[in-house]
Amino acid sequence: MKPAQRKHYDVIIIGAGPAGLRCAEVLAPSGLKVLLLEKKSHIGQKVCAGGVTRKFFEIYDFPPGLIEKATNQTLLTSPRRQFNIRAKENFLFTLDRKTLGQWQLARIKRETVEIQTERQVTRIEKDFVEVDSNKQYSFNFLVGADGPSSLTRRYLKIPTRHYIMAMQYKIPYRKNDIPFEIIMNSHYFHTGYAWIFPHKNYLAVGCGADPHSLSPKKMKANFHRWIKERGFDISQAAYESFPILYDYRGFRFGNIFLAGEAAGLTSGLSGEGIYPALVSGQETAKCILDKNYQSETMEYLLRHKKIQENIRRFLILTGPCRNIAFNLILKLLHIESFNRRLTKGFS
Repeated sequence: MKPAQRKHYDVIIIGAGPAGLRCAEVLAPSGLKVLLLEKKSHIGQKVCAGGVTRKFFEIYDFPPGLIEKATNQTLLTSPRRQFNIRAKENFLFTLDRKTLGQWQLARIKRETVEIQTERQVTRIEKDFVEVDSNKQYSFNFLVGADGPSSLTRRYLKIPTRHYIMAMQYKIPYRKNDIPFEIIMNSHYFHTGYAWIFPHKNYLAVGCGADPHSLSPKKMKANFHRWIKERGFDISQAAYESFPILYDYRGFRFGNIFLAGEAAGLTSGLSGEGIYPALVSGQETAKCILDKNYQSETMEYLLRHKKIQENIRRFLILTGPCRNIAFNLILKLLHIESFNRRLTKGFS
């Protein structure tokens, strides 16, 4: 296909997750010609624990009816201690990723944003992308919101060294007696942790750890042993596994941007990815619309990410004493000022 035959767009966004959809939403009123490409057949499908903190509502006034569970307390568990973090307001929520995706999709003005599903980007060059190996679209700006296996990131030759391997079961459950819980136990999960997140019709019960310190095979065996000890019935549960990329190396590279997990903006400590995806999608759009725009929101996000990465490095350095560190953290949570700062920092 000759370059003159390529259909041209002002902005091409690869990936219709939270970052790509938010970017398209902010760009839509500008009148720029935008193409949003999604490889899946339905927007919003994503393997995820579905947890968000109250920072999420800084971006969206999400309808309360679409939140599945909300809590103002979360149980933290270490091998020798438990602590129930409490706050005056709800600070942890679960939602359905498909519901979120469809809700975001409905907010996009379609007059200037063209959305194509079941389209696989097969090649990226400096001024065009190839789709399904037979179509080429040129661009002024390219946004890679294409997840942890980002083709855009590979095109930019950005290394991917730091990630977490996560796995979980969606266990059918309709009662309201299971609390949100984070489990820190290095015997099972090394520097990682396990979670129990209640949803409307199921529990998301999962774990995540650095595969360089705990192999996926060993982690899966530990996970199943822990599940058995906790008494969960997984006979009717759906199993899922997924990587979490937290290796941030920048988000703007000339006229090409990385957003969300493609940029490595997910927290390597908490695994939170939806909020940084929304922020980066939004701020990328603002950078495209104004070449002089300086994003204070991104700077704030990156400062908090750096703090969390420093905590993560500390936990790695504790080595065989890691469970002692976990127990110490839970002991410190009894100090009100420490409790308040930790809750605020994570939510």
